[in-house]
Amino acid sequence: MKCHVPGPNVKGRTVHVLARFGDELYLESLPDCVLLKTLNASESAYAMIKFNNSFFSYFKYNFYSTEDNESLKCKISMKSALNAFKSPTHMDKQVENLEIKLDPDACKLIFQFKCKHGIVKTHYVSILDCKATQAVYTKDQVPNRIITSQRLLSETLGNFQSSDDQVTIEATNQSLILRNYVDANIELTKIIRTQINLKASEFDSYTVGVDTTITFTLKEFRALLAFAEALSLPIQLQFETTGQPVVFIVHNGTTFEAHFVMATSKPDALTQTQASSQNNSRTDYKRKEVNNSVGPMKKKPHLDIDISKCLDEDSHLFNYIDIPEETDLRPEKNGTTEANAAEEDNLQEYMDCDIPGSPTSRTKIKSVFKRCFESTFDPRSIQGVKLVENSDSD
Repeated sequence: MKCHVPGPNVKGRTVHVLARFGDELYLESLPDCVLLKTLNASESAYAMIKFNNSFFSYFKYNFYSTEDNESLKCKISMKSALNAFKSPTHMDKQVENLEIKLDPDACKLIFQFKCKHGIVKTHYVSILDCKATQAVYTKDQVPNRIITSQRLLSETLGNFQSSDDQVTIEATNQSLILRNYVDANIELTKIIRTQINLKASEFDSYTVGVDTTITFTLKEFRALLAFAEALSLPIQLQFETTGQPVVFIVHNGTTFEAHFVMATSKPDALTQTQASSQNNSRTDYKRKEVNNSVGPMKKKPHLDIDISKCLDEDSHLFNYIDIPEETDLRPEKNGTTEANAAEEDNLQEYMDCDIPGSPTSRTKIKSVFKRCFESTFDPRSIQGVKLVENSDSD
């Protein structure tokens, strides 16, 4: 095999995202494409990136062979591939052309970078084995399909703790809930519980045929989100039920397509308890709606139950009970008696009579100290006159 990759297509992000999945890189050359694959040690995560022949400026899969149907396969170390593709952010600006050579009779995979100013860098990577790997999964006939921008999922994962290693997704036909996975052996008081609810309208396309709850690792999930963010491409999420793999697809429609497959497991016990309590609360809510349609009742928070009982289940904190409308304890006025009528007439006469207004403070002062305000008053005229006797006997 021999192929040439033009400078703008040489970014190196492919090798770096595959390094987040596995320690070995599988390369397979087919008549119309080149496949790069990897698998993690626990065989729970698989990644495959397919480059069509239109991705290359020159491509010939049987360059060193005369057989047309022969496909070349090899396995190399991921560390060796990373050494060849360093600085992915600046590689497309420095490299003018990349030439990849794979000879079936040789024991080396050759990466030759032709950079600016006539600089040529050649990397000889040892071939560990001549075999390929293939994961078995279904992506066409699945009931649940979601298409969304990578930015939405990246901002959502930004709310999770860096110590979280797994995430649980609960998909319904109305919303998608993301929670951090909690091990049953960990004390709940020592962890942070994170839950984010995304409405179906927030996605580009949202189709959930079967309500499903799945759990998978966050390490590979963050890696594929970074890969999609660097290319500014949307992400397709396809999955079935718990225990079946979840598939993330990133493609541009013409030159390449990437599949990231991760195994799923059952949610933690706390998530299952929350899900069952939510279902029970939804059932109770529907039942109350039916009761309300029969007769008018007034909704009031249930405040009489014991607080310890409320804390047994989260949904109890938001339960409502039907309480009849408050009745007036005062006696009903069936008719007006003669005494009441007379009392009301007296009250009306009292309200109708003219009541003189109270004098202002200034009027009171003038009436008490009237002589003081007269213009002819002479204070010397009252000298030596006792106006008030002493109160003390002595």
